[in-house]
Order: sequence, then C-alpha cells, then structure tokens
Amino acid sequence: MARTLPEASADPVLPHPSRLGLMLWFVLQWVLIPVEFVARVLWLVALVLGDGTDDVYLRPLNALARFLSPREFLVRMSHRPARHEAHLDREFSRLSQECRRQSFSWRTYIHHEVRLVGLSEGGSEKCVDLPPREYRGVPLSTLTRLASAHGLELAASSRLTDGVMVGLAQRNTF
Repeated sequence: MARTLPEASADPVLPHPSRLGLMLWFVLQWVLIPVEFVARVLWLVALVLGDGTDDVYLRPLNALARFLSPREFLVRMSHRPARHEAHLDREFSRLSQECRRQSFSWRTYIHHEVRLVGLSEGGSEKCVDLPPREYRGVPLSTLTRLASAHGLELAASSRLTDGVMVGLAQRNTF
C-alpha cells in the first residue's frame, strides 16, 4: 500500500522544539546563563581596558534573553495550539501598549530587539523583533491574526527563521 504524504501547507510554520531538548535547556540554563553573563561582562571589561573596537562588543544582557521561565517552559512543552495562541495574545497585547507609547519595558529590551524603523511618510518609530523561539509551532496566518487584533502589523520572511518584526499597523512602518 502506498502512503500519501500530507500536503505542504502554504502557510509557513516553524516546527515545535523537541521536548527533550526543552527539558535539558530548562535544567542547564540555571548554570549556563550566569556563566555566559559573567563571561560577557569580563569580555566587555577586557575590550574597554584593551581599547577594543565597537564591532566586537558583546551585550551582557543577551545572555538573559534565552532564559526560559517556568510558565514559558510549560507553554513550549505543550503542543496545543490554543495554549500557544493565548501566550502570543498576551505578548501582543503588551507589545501593542508599548509600541503605542514608544516606551519599552526592560523585559522587552532583554527578550526582543527594539529597533528604529523609518516610516513611509517620513520620521521614524521603534518596532520590536520577535525571535523564532517565541512563535515556533504557530502558523504565520495565526500570528498575523493575533497581531492585527491588537493593532499591530507583522513583517516576516517566508521562512520565518529570521524572526518577525512587529510595529503599529496604522502608521505604515514597513
């Protein structure tokens, strides 16, 4: 009997991470992240004292960006779409408020990249880059629907591996 393969979806989605890998990271992060943070601070001190250049600058807070809280761990371990959508809905709600104020919390600066983007009618505003770890297992159409419900617009590549940029929809930031 011939097996039929499932049709490839036109809607891009990144696969869920393995549960074993998530459990391993959740346990090891309590040691690895502090070690990486200290190493980055020492490297930064060495650059400053050694007259280093800016192109090799390592931001110490980047080590904290990969921290997986117990709540996020449970969401990522679950492969239930409703749980992922609820998590992303909360995240988009928070980002929408911050984008409207153009004032971002320390959490946003640590876990996401905030960057200045030029507007189509001139001027600029800050937008947020979501790393792929935030939306693994969620189709692009669902991301777009959740973002637009909060007045946000997404800019993403077709592969989704480069991350997704989120900004206010009414300002035509992209």
